[in-house]
Amino acid sequence: MAGYEVFTTAWTDAWRDALNASEGYRRAAAAWEGAVALVMQPDGMAGIVKRRAVFLDLWHGECRAARVAADGDLEAADFVIEAAAATWRDLLGARSSPLLALMTGRLSLTRGDIASLLPYASASNQLVATAASIESIFPGGA
Repeated sequence: MAGYEVFTTAWTDAWRDALNASEGYRRAAAAWEGAVALVMQPDGMAGIVKRRAVFLDLWHGECRAARVAADGDLEAADFVIEAAAATWRDLLGARSSPLLALMTGRLSLTRGDIASLLPYASASNQLVATAASIESIFPGGA
């Protein structure tokens, strides 16, 4: 498999398909409903020249939609999680867990509150594990 550049349409399509094929995600996210937006902050050194964001519409273990975030998606999401490209690289490379990154400030929850997100810690881990299963390419080889 050639891989997909992170936070692009092809990557989000592959992630949606992987989530919907994952029994582990389906079980862990059975009670989760709502939307999540993930934001990668610009980092010229990592080849990320402008902010990238993806939007996930999650409903009881199904990913109904995954796309590059459009106008209004960040405002519509129940949770918005932001991080530097290096943090996303670590998460997608399975070198960090989402909860640890959130607790240490490497991930920032900029919409929603941690108390509402904590019941979905297992589902969040499955989201990231499924994304990590996709061969991801960072611009500039970063």
